[in-house]
Amino acid sequence: VVPWLEGRYRETESEGLREALEAYMTLKACPACGGTRYKREVLSVRVGQFNIAEVSNLPVREAKQFFQAVAHNHLVEVGEKLKPFRIPLEGLAEPLEYRDLNEFQVQVAAPIWREIYSRLGFLEDVGLDYLTLDRAANTLSGGEAQRIRLATQVGSGLTGVLYVLDEPSIGLHPRDNQRLLSTLKKLRDLGNTLLVVEHDEETMREADWIVDMGPGAGVHGGEVVAEGTLDDIVNHPKSLTGAYLRGSKHIP
Repeated sequence: VVPWLEGRYRETESEGLREALEAYMTLKACPACGGTRYKREVLSVRVGQFNIAEVSNLPVREAKQFFQAVAHNHLVEVGEKLKPFRIPLEGLAEPLEYRDLNEFQVQVAAPIWREIYSRLGFLEDVGLDYLTLDRAANTLSGGEAQRIRLATQVGSGLTGVLYVLDEPSIGLHPRDNQRLLSTLKKLRDLGNTLLVVEHDEETMREADWIVDMGPGAGVHGGEVVAEGTLDDIVNHPKSLTGAYLRGSKHIP
């Protein structure tokens, strides 16, 4: 029975049948690699205290601290978590120091370090510094997946692209909103166009151009009520959005 079930699971194109067969399965870590998916030889290589699986198990903010520490030779002791550094550094503005590496190793490590550090910075900028690097893609929310794609695009340096974003601020803590907006502006300043569907006031106030759809929601909408700069919307007599932005309407 077991080989037959395994064969059906591998061969079927039906998502429903695959889900039904998964009811007979248990997910558990491989005893050889401990669930890391790396060979023993790979796991034996360490930078500072960590092998690649242990680095991948860190949240983005702590992984960024770790790579910062590696570059500046301030490796920290590891208990439950990375401890904060005694020496705060101003990101990439500081000169890189590889005191433990020879000249050849520095040539190999420096560009890799810059790529990793900048990508971790992009993830931090879009408010995803709490995610671990080994997080499975199918466990991410729609907003998290969208912001990861956004961070990837900032790093790609593409120009002349139209990006359409559907409420990127959803689920984001207000303190991270400004970092997200800075990321969107970086994309714009590279020479791209961003069309953002959003209900967030802070996003509207930072926009170059606003298109106010209405006059109501759902079947009661579908018309362009007003469009223009923030001042145009605020001063438009028929714009419900403008009424809230100028403060004549508010939600208690």
